[in-house]
Amino acid sequence: MPSLQEILLYFDPVGPLAVHTDDRILNPVSGNTGIHRKKGKKPNIGAAKIVLAGIGNPALADEIRSYLYGLSGVLPAGDLVDLGNFREGKTGADTRIGIMDVITELGKAHKIVVLIGRDTHDVLTCGKAYTRLETPYNLAVIDSVIDIMPEAEAHRSHYLNELVKEPDGCLYDFVHMGYQSYLNETDCFDRMGELYFEYHRLGALREDMRESEPVFRNSDLVFLSMNAIRQTEAPGVTFPSANGFTAEESCQLARFAGLSDKLTLFGLAGFQPERDKSGQTSALAAQIIWHFLQGVLQRKADYPFGDIKLYQKYLINLPNTGYNLTFYKSPASGRWWVEVPYPDTKYARSLYLACSPRDYQVASDGEVPDRWWNHYRRLS
Repeated sequence: MPSLQEILLYFDPVGPLAVHTDDRILNPVSGNTGIHRKKGKKPNIGAAKIVLAGIGNPALADEIRSYLYGLSGVLPAGDLVDLGNFREGKTGADTRIGIMDVITELGKAHKIVVLIGRDTHDVLTCGKAYTRLETPYNLAVIDSVIDIMPEAEAHRSHYLNELVKEPDGCLYDFVHMGYQSYLNETDCFDRMGELYFEYHRLGALREDMRESEPVFRNSDLVFLSMNAIRQTEAPGVTFPSANGFTAEESCQLARFAGLSDKLTLFGLAGFQPERDKSGQTSALAAQIIWHFLQGVLQRKADYPFGDIKLYQKYLINLPNTGYNLTFYKSPASGRWWVEVPYPDTKYARSLYLACSPRDYQVASDGEVPDRWWNHYRRLS
């Protein structure tokens, strides 16, 4: 395994870029970023909080950089390091192992990783890297299609079938956001239910985007496929659709992801550069990354870094169900958690699940929130 600074050996430096910017932006992102260049001082990965890397398509990653670097600087100097573009191995397997080496080492160093990927196969590589850390992890994916297939068609799955079946895998929870019903087989919803995995329809999320926020707060890894965004706003994708999230909504999702104190990897995927004639998709991808960075800057050090026992506590008795629910509210951010006890009483511990004010209201009305119920059954 490489040391932290030796990670740079896995990457080609960032070359000259024609940065897209406005003359009125005096402090662009590039000015405060430690960029891995061919010449000059190497960036200090150890001192950085966030690490950016391109994997899969160097030209695409550089195109997105050309827009990102020109946006207004959002982080203090040195907080962000750009490693450059990952060098392809002799085989696809070599490349995947190398990417896993890098992500594992960055995970051990508690770095927040931002990946400019190519497609959702990258999710599998990152999931396997987190399994190396030997800690259960939660994964959330934003995409128009849910990646779960029947066993006979498992080879068509990009990542989820293999992550679920991995003998020594550490995937604990998976949440899918933004699926479009007409692009998914009905059987996939049954399979997701059997695994107690959440799935949120595009239309339901767009009714109240704030309901997506707890998903990110529970997640360690998040991948946003550009296929989840409507074609008029992101034409350069692998599977264009007339429907999807708007550009503004996708940036809002990225900011929610950045705000999550738990989240340590944010990836973009689903690009088809040949369709991005005007650079519109790359420009949007840069703005999505910018909003993620802004979210990281605004983190509140809530649970799991804050002591949840010091939060405001709300007890709700549900006599018709036989359950008692305990909610916690952070005084710093106003965000909510609900306690999920282990059903087996020999385990005197609980899981604290990020939730929304709506979950509290549902419980107050005498019903068990779906989010709580799914996790309680999984613990059983």
